[in-house]
Order: sequence, then C-alpha cells, then structure tokens
Amino acid sequence: MKTGSALCGAYFESMRKGLVLFFAVLALGLFLLLFSVGVLTLSPDGGQILFSRIVKPGDTFQLAYLHSVALSDVREFFVIDAQYRIVLVETRFQGQGTGLPYNVAEGEKLHRDGDWFRISGIKRVIPFFFLRVQSQWHNRFRFKEDPEINLSALMENGLIHIQARKMSLFSWMGMRLRGKFF
Repeated sequence: MKTGSALCGAYFESMRKGLVLFFAVLALGLFLLLFSVGVLTLSPDGGQILFSRIVKPGDTFQLAYLHSVALSDVREFFVIDAQYRIVLVETRFQGQGTGLPYNVAEGEKLHRDGDWFRISGIKRVIPFFFLRVQSQWHNRFRFKEDPEINLSALMENGLIHIQARKMSLFSWMGMRLRGKFF
C-alpha cells in the first residue's frame, strides 16, 4: 500500500506531465497561428478553392488558352516574387492579330522560336486577377512541372480568382482540410 507521500508524489508527477502536454499543445498552436506561408490559390468567383499550394519565391506557373480571335495557342508564364506577388514574366503565342501583342515595352524582347512568338523580359506585377474560363478556349493551368489542369473541362464557363498571398499555417491547414482540390 502506498503511503501519503508516495500518493502525493504520483499526483504531482501526473500534474507535471499534464502541464508539459498542455504547454506543448499551446506552443504548437502558437506556431501554427504565427508562422506564415506563401500560398497560391485558384478559386471560382465566390466558390470553393480548386487549387492551393504553398509557394516560395521563384516558384512558377503558367496559363494556356486558345485565343478567341486568332484561334491559336497562347501561354503566359508567371513567377512568385520575394513579396509573394504574381509577376508575369513571359508570353508566348502562335499568331499575331487583334488582341495579341504586337509591340514590346521597355526591357521586353520579341523573339521568334519556330511557330511561336515570345515576349520575354516582362516584369508586370499582378496582385491578383480573374481569369475568364470558357469551354471553347481550352483554358489550362500548370504549376511548376506538375501535370496540366484543364480548367475548361473542370468548370466549363466562369471566372477564376488567382491570387498569391501570405497566410498563417493554421489557416492554410484549415483550408486544406475543408477543400477538395488539386
């Protein structure tokens, strides 16, 4: 049979383990709330998130679509900068005509690569933007070297809000747990 001091010691040992566990959970919660990550999201206007990834400066993505007038492919290349903003850095297109680039701004260069025209040296910062998706224009999205996502097949017609931003790791984890996306 345990004596009173042994029972008291067991009680305090149990309390100490409980306090250690409490403070460990508290520290983890604070870390998740205070530690922020860069996140790239694609979501239909007012809808559920289709795509979400943690990003770091230098990560890239591209959008591709069939131009509505020239009926030729267009590819736009973006990079995430050090402030977690979206920056358009290059545009490629197969034909020239109404609505397609014909002139370059300072620092940009127009090249011809086989069947493609390419404008490089673009440094257009875009805080966020809306992409109009229509089934007949074969809108596509590709993050880094991941497989291409056919947005037109996924949602047919509508607007997709594209944004890069910083958020707490806790918020990002909650978003991942609630959503079903790529």
